[in-house]
Amino acid sequence: MTTTLDPAKAPDASAERKSRRAERLLIPAGFLTTAGNAFQITAAAILVFRAENTTLSVGWLFIAVSIPQVALAFLFGKLVDRVDRRRLSVVADLVSAVTAFALPVWLWIGGPTSLGSYLANLLLAVSAALFMPASNAFVKERVLDARLGKFNSHFEVATNTGMLMASSTAGFLVVWFGPTPLFVFNSLTFVASGLLTWLCGPKPPAVPNPAVEQEAGDGAPARPVVNGRPPIKRLALLFTSGNANLMVSNTILTALILDTFHQGAWMIGVVDALAGAGFIAGAACYGWVSERISGLRLAVLGTLGCMTMVALEPTHYGVLMAVIPVAAFCFANGRIAARTLLMRASPEDRVGRIFGGAQAFGLALGIAATVALSSVADRYGVPWAFWGLVALVVAIVLGTYVSLARPLARLQRAPEVLEATAA
Repeated sequence: MTTTLDPAKAPDASAERKSRRAERLLIPAGFLTTAGNAFQITAAAILVFRAENTTLSVGWLFIAVSIPQVALAFLFGKLVDRVDRRRLSVVADLVSAVTAFALPVWLWIGGPTSLGSYLANLLLAVSAALFMPASNAFVKERVLDARLGKFNSHFEVATNTGMLMASSTAGFLVVWFGPTPLFVFNSLTFVASGLLTWLCGPKPPAVPNPAVEQEAGDGAPARPVVNGRPPIKRLALLFTSGNANLMVSNTILTALILDTFHQGAWMIGVVDALAGAGFIAGAACYGWVSERISGLRLAVLGTLGCMTMVALEPTHYGVLMAVIPVAAFCFANGRIAARTLLMRASPEDRVGRIFGGAQAFGLALGIAATVALSSVADRYGVPWAFWGLVALVVAIVLGTYVSLARPLARLQRAPEVLEATAA
């Protein structure tokens, strides 16, 4: 007996298989790269501090990491939209691998420690400025729109687990083995990431995506479109508001614990661990949450929930430890929802420059907010910097939501339903 395949369904099944394959390869690639990067920056910071014995020297290291991404991310994003994204992602990984391995070689031959660390991390930041838009465009190209929420939640769990594990162990590993093995390990993670990306295979031929074409259950299309054009800039602003939140929080949290609360450095580690656990839990629960709250509302409510907790953090160190996991849980859901909204709305031929521009703007916004609110903390007290951050992020998010509410009233998306099966 001959079985006849339904020609209308065959392409859809094939596209879903390829999407699942890409997800299975890209999620561990993200875990490895993030863990390696956390090892790299922690070990490099320790190395520079030991060589220079100044906090400013470590600050310059982080500035060296941020500036190339602000300057180059958008330009590289335009390149990503013209060149094969898989190849660019692999090239960025290989350049990073060579750069990461060059630092221990430099140290072995007796090169100046600080100069080598600055140069290596500067070059790694340049390759990261290419990798960020290339990898996001590659995800848009290979993962079906209907599965982006599921993929993003799993990806955030993987990358933040890698970061948390690496950050919590890097200090001990440097003491036991020295920084050189961590630099070598980071080089190997880039090689592994490039290999996993290459194994995704060449770009498949374009096929209609019924998850985008068909109407959602409430009669609205799956992608928000205003007069035939998606509201990219406003969705990008919603997404990048998280950059300012993260950068400023990481800067003033240390001052809050050490100066305002007069607690030891041990509490910084505890608070970081609680925040990491809350973020991972939030990303893991995103599927359940997004079934009940639609994308735009979840992006806004998640951010507002996070900022409510941030407003409470400077009141007492006990309150800080109690609320920071909740803040991270809310942040994870808002962040994933905003990322998924932006990725779905981005045309495939422009997604590189969109995410490159978002990365550049987000880092620039974060740097400006960090400088301004650090000045507020020094002049008026650290709690005022926290409340200033809350005011800034809430204003951005609510302003963006109000600007989108009217056009999206006609085109509300059904709540995102994620499959129960693992990717």
